[in-house]
Amino acid sequence: MSERDILNALIGFGGGFAILIGSYFFISYVFTSLSYKKVFEAYNYKNPVYAFIPFYSLYILADLTCDSVFSLGDIKIEKKIFVWWWLINYVVEFVPGIGGFLSFIINVICKGYCHDKAIKKIDPHYDSQVLSYLSSFIPIILWILVLPKKNNA
Repeated sequence: MSERDILNALIGFGGGFAILIGSYFFISYVFTSLSYKKVFEAYNYKNPVYAFIPFYSLYILADLTCDSVFSLGDIKIEKKIFVWWWLINYVVEFVPGIGGFLSFIINVICKGYCHDKAIKKIDPHYDSQVLSYLSSFIPIILWILVLPKKNNA
């Protein structure tokens, strides 16, 4: 086997891997957007198709699900600051050393909170906060909990 054959094989493998990863992200985006669209409809949001706009959908989700104050133990955060959690999350990632860990924690707490309130809006009998918070980084949980349900709005 020549060096050219090895190089062609590596390029072919890399291209196939890139297509596989790209497909995963596209499918994940579509199903998460459909889930958010269903949540926006449950909250009677005027333009539920905004669920397909990356980042803006997170802003709307936080705006719809957060009360006037988000409280985590003794920590109280005003709604006007909480709706920007997703932007703060991305900025924190650039902190050297612990940025990735802090970003993960912020994502689990804030997105999990939003998912918990959203799932409870769609299914009032739902009571597992653990799954809501897990859905912040395992999106298939959100899809399973939201997509098959009928809106109760």
